[in-house]
Amino acid sequence: MAFIALLSARERVREGTGAAADGALIEFGGQPLVEFQARLAIAAGVDHILIQADGVTADLSRLIDRLTAERQASVALVRDMPTLSRSLAPADRILLIAENMLIPAEAVAALAGQAPPALLALPSVPATGGFERIDAEAMWAGALLLPGEAVLATLDMLGEWDLGLTVLRRAVQMDAHRVMLPSELVMDGRLASLHSQQNADAALQVLADQESGTGGDGDGLQRLLALFSRPLVRELVRRQIEPARLTAVALLLGVLGLALGIVGWAAPGVVLALLSFGLRDVAAQCAEITLRPKVSPYGHYATDAMAVALLALIGWRLSEGHLLALSGAWFPIFIAVLIPATRAQADIVTGLWAPWVRINIPIALLVALVGLLIGQGVAAFTLLGLLALAAVTLRLIPKRPKV
Repeated sequence: MAFIALLSARERVREGTGAAADGALIEFGGQPLVEFQARLAIAAGVDHILIQADGVTADLSRLIDRLTAERQASVALVRDMPTLSRSLAPADRILLIAENMLIPAEAVAALAGQAPPALLALPSVPATGGFERIDAEAMWAGALLLPGEAVLATLDMLGEWDLGLTVLRRAVQMDAHRVMLPSELVMDGRLASLHSQQNADAALQVLADQESGTGGDGDGLQRLLALFSRPLVRELVRRQIEPARLTAVALLLGVLGLALGIVGWAAPGVVLALLSFGLRDVAAQCAEITLRPKVSPYGHYATDAMAVALLALIGWRLSEGHLLALSGAWFPIFIAVLIPATRAQADIVTGLWAPWVRINIPIALLVALVGLLIGQGVAAFTLLGLLALAAVTLRLIPKRPKV
């Protein structure tokens, strides 16, 4: 029994107007929208992806090459119903995503976790009026899950190649379980039917703003920098810049920063280290938005290690026998050890101002940079030493049991 995703890339070519006549597909995040749908399906656990197409185009060929190279699921084009029938087995689970539909990843994952038949549904309200109606109370949200035998039976009955709505009707007749989604997803732009490149660009902008502006687990510095990273993330995604390349540039900046610190250019070295952290976060956001494979965590660890070495080197040179300043020089190493050990625990400090006092390596870099720029490097590392002492004290204080 296989888990198969059934996608479609036919509408733009079928319309036969403008760029569509050449087989150009709607792009979303530097990739065809159907490729984004394929990544949604892969994230939901599918084993095989079938893409309905009237012909092989350059866009589709590159799409298949990219997905195949990632070795997360096999991908194939199907150009007629007999080929599709031979690709399915009665025991398979079939995840169908409607053409040009943008659906949140968590919604697809929730649907994939159901037993077939099941479908995504929206309440029938004015905001969802553009979606396919199921009945008086619900609209179809663009994805469904059926057993292979039901899809095969539908293919036998069809006299034409357009089967999406017919499969939907069969799912409704089978009294498919409905995974209800809130209409706010439509109003927020996270769930939409994208029938033009302008619609896709607008939806990408909304998604990029939401991703770079969440900052739920980040510190105050990350929330502040999100204001500047949003347009950068949108532009990088639109220009199809691979997150892996951004991570490589971040590592290069980290190496250059450490090299500058070694030769005595402390402030420029810290600036490059901060840029390295910022670019690393931007790369992670780009990967998250486009559902591309996440970069190896070793790049993350390498960036941290180089920043820690840079701060320790600068602090050692500036300490000049000052005990607190010397402890501040080793503060980043303390943080690097402390954070993984306490990440699963509740924060000691809570409240609206908690993100701004959450100590980590970027905050330490920023404190050191400010001190170096105003000629108070020793004072900056002394402050880091006091913060290290306070962090140790807070961790040693036993927590009060919750009442």
